[in-house]
Amino acid sequence: MIVDKKEKPGKPVEPTVPVEPPVVELDEIQEAVETNVMIESYKAVRKILESIKKDPKDPNSPPLFRTIKLDNGQLNRIKNNSANKEYGILFPAVFIHYINIYYNVGTSNIAEGKGTMRIHYVLNRLNNSDDEVECEGLAVYKRIVDAIESQKAQFPALVQRFQLEYWDQPLTFDDALQPYWIDYQIWFQDFTSYAYKNYVDVYATVPPFTQPSDQNEIANPDNMPNHETPKFEDIAGFVEPGT
Repeated sequence: MIVDKKEKPGKPVEPTVPVEPPVVELDEIQEAVETNVMIESYKAVRKILESIKKDPKDPNSPPLFRTIKLDNGQLNRIKNNSANKEYGILFPAVFIHYINIYYNVGTSNIAEGKGTMRIHYVLNRLNNSDDEVECEGLAVYKRIVDAIESQKAQFPALVQRFQLEYWDQPLTFDDALQPYWIDYQIWFQDFTSYAYKNYVDVYATVPPFTQPSDQNEIANPDNMPNHETPKFEDIAGFVEPGT
């Protein structure tokens, strides 16, 4: 449902009253942090590729790539199957998939993943052998690399390591389709696998330095009383050297 947020004429403006921040339940925290790092990496690269314009000099130009999808073999099936049962693909297109992903269990059971993201971009110029456009695939490669390098710092999923590793120009496709491969080495850490493993909701204080009376109603919803022991003088003090 779309809600009109414009203020209606003649309606008095209610004064704003500061309110306490909402209490965030564990389920909400868990939902926020339990993200799949490979999905986030794919979404980040997809958003960067969508920002590449067909005409780099015109900010209002449509995107260069008309299809950006996870690679599940759809292009090979279109080329090799006599009966095409695939959804329509608009070219130029990009197909992204992961290869050689492996994990190491690091400190505190954090799963560290390393592998390769392959960006498979496919152009469709009929006159690709003409002198004026035969290097178009190389020019598009440069535009992809420049876009990723200039924007990857904006995406946490690409910050740890997302490094250009390999480029290739396969020669097996025809019918006016020119495929190219760009490989990026990617590292990531999956903190969510163990973030709430065996989670137990407990209430703890450390008297005499922390008491329930020092906490607000959110931290101490049951109004628990202060602890009688241990006392401050039993805990704090000076110890002479050598004793």
